[in-house]
Amino acid sequence: MKFLNVALVFLQIIMNSTAQIAFKKGSAMINYSQPLVPLCISAATNAYVCAGVLVLVMGLILWMYLISQFEVSFLYPISSLGFVITAFASWAFLGEIITWHRIVGISLILVGVMFVAKS
Repeated sequence: MKFLNVALVFLQIIMNSTAQIAFKKGSAMINYSQPLVPLCISAATNAYVCAGVLVLVMGLILWMYLISQFEVSFLYPISSLGFVITAFASWAFLGEIITWHRIVGISLILVGVMFVAKS
């Protein structure tokens, strides 16, 4: 396994998590009670939503490269690290609370990723 490819896996995971945080910040600024067309315009002109879409598209292109380099049965479970990163990013940037239930779930994800990484 090449170091660069492993680094790109982590970059792709971070990109997906970053997009989710941007979507959360952007969605808080949108009035969802307005009609569909103004709602779409509001979403399409929101800087956070646009940034999230851009990062997500770049992450998708990177994902396509990665699945050409790794087995999907390895890569997809490793991508679940995004749940862990997103949980901590939500805590750090959005002030969300990480309960002990979530900590247990995050721990289980990490154990699962360790098993997959060893395969």
